[in-house]
Amino acid sequence: MVRRFGARTVDGFVVALPTVMLGWAALPLMEVALGNRVRTLARREGVEIVSSGLDGKVVKESLADSATAIGETIGTIAVGLMVFALALWLFYDWFAHALFGRTLGKAALGLRVERFDGARPGIVCALIRSGVIIGVPMAVLVVAWTYALAGRSDYPVAVDVAQWVVFGGLFLVLLPTHRTLHDWMSFTRVHSTR
Repeated sequence: MVRRFGARTVDGFVVALPTVMLGWAALPLMEVALGNRVRTLARREGVEIVSSGLDGKVVKESLADSATAIGETIGTIAVGLMVFALALWLFYDWFAHALFGRTLGKAALGLRVERFDGARPGIVCALIRSGVIIGVPMAVLVVAWTYALAGRSDYPVAVDVAQWVVFGGLFLVLLPTHRTLHDWMSFTRVHSTR
């Protein structure tokens, strides 16, 4: 169980590296987007402030509107990077298990995923496995982010993700075979190569 967690952690770093590189590469684009947004807001809000005769209430509302707009822009960029990371993780997990029966993390910690006949999972089993462990939580997060970007905070994303993690983890801890939910649904098991 500890090696499986360690393998997922290594895989998380494997996925985080290209995501961070994309974020760094996108910095100039983010600066342009934020700069344009700030200039537009400054013109619009400046006209309102000057026409109001520097009314304190208008200045305060203008600053609040500007902060909200800048926060939404930054939030949209952050969500885009997170969706990229999750999609990359889903593809990486599926591709590695389908072709090699292991990810880099599993290879480093001496683990391999196989069907009960000892073969690699293949395209379909690996897709089911990756869809259950990464795809479902990813869909929950995307729905929650959509709610958040729309200004709604009534979607209990933390509760949904926690329930999914606990439910999936209970299979690993409570069942004598120590197979997780994604292993059960894809007819696979994790096998130690050491």
